Amino acid sequence: MRTLDYYLAVTVSITTLLVIFALLGIITLFSIMAEMENIKGNYSVLDALSYIAYTTPRRFYDLIPYCALIGCLLGLGVLSNNSELTVMRAAGVSVLRISAGAMIPAIVLVALGMAVGEYVVPDTERTAQVNRESAMTNRITSEFGFWYREGDVYMHFTRVESDGSLVGISHYEFDEHRKLKRTLFANTATFHHPPGESSWWELEEVSLTDVSEDEILADQREKVRWDTTLDPDALRTEILVQPDKMSILALYARIAYLEEQGLSSVSHKLAFWRKSLQPLATIGLVFIAITFIMGPLREVAMGVRIVAGMITGIVFKFLQDLLTPASMVYGFSPVLATIIPIMACFVFGVYLMRREL
Repeated sequence: MRTLDYYLAVTVSITTLLVIFALLGIITLFSIMAEMENIKGNYSVLDALSYIAYTTPRRFYDLIPYCALIGCLLGLGVLSNNSELTVMRAAGVSVLRISAGAMIPAIVLVALGMAVGEYVVPDTERTAQVNRESAMTNRITSEFGFWYREGDVYMHFTRVESDGSLVGISHYEFDEHRKLKRTLFANTATFHHPPGESSWWELEEVSLTDVSEDEILADQREKVRWDTTLDPDALRTEILVQPDKMSILALYARIAYLEEQGLSSVSHKLAFWRKSLQPLATIGLVFIAITFIMGPLREVAMGVRIVAGMITGIVFKFLQDLLTPASMVYGFSPVLATIIPIMACFVFGVYLMRREL
């Protein structure tokens, strides 16, 4: 039986790898063509190719569920066309045993995807976006700047330079009654992180104003030390990296921060649960592929199986994209929005499987 499991796993692994290279190659090619339209000024062909290279891990991570689905369909389809699945069943091998062998490559792919999504994609995506924005504009923020909140202090940065320094810093500090008590305006800010010491920002050309019911006191200073947990990497992530490109740990920390500040964290919760439950989604799609081959797609041509896999993936993606904004509009749990398509896969797969057992 171990030899049979190995044979099933190898067959499905080969077809899954072929699907990964094919889909990733096609999507990367279209991405290159789209990125070439942005080449102008300081943004060169090499910059565009560098951006595509850095964002390739993210494309691979996004494709994992669909590659596992189509790869399993093709791998088991080859065995079905060669009547090998029929021989296995005639020899007394159960559908569940065949399913377990075919599921091994999906589990390995899920583990690889989790590692890439958690440890590779966040860094490469941030690097890609920072390099792209720096090459295009030599800055990171948009023309409207960037707002940030830390406790009772609301901050605005006009510009974040490619080296991490800030330009046009504004702080508005409020008391417990939401009344303005202090403002700070600085021309530039430079980040300092001495070895073995806590990091801090040095604000230059600073205007301070203390506001009270009795008086307003203004002060001008050349330099002011600003201690904060905010650093250039955190700023780049906040500005350029969308929640679905962040790691699960970073999303968890961000959700905790937003809830602590009384801010909306729905989009980050959706990204958190989608990334956390992606392994389960992949297994669910592979389960559907197995039941397809054991049932309605046993005798059809290879092209029909590919089309069936693509349609299944599109329907799954459609449900995910439909429920995501619906949870924001109607206020139901992000966990529910994420798990409904996954449960639909398992329910449909169990229905087909029971017909064959």
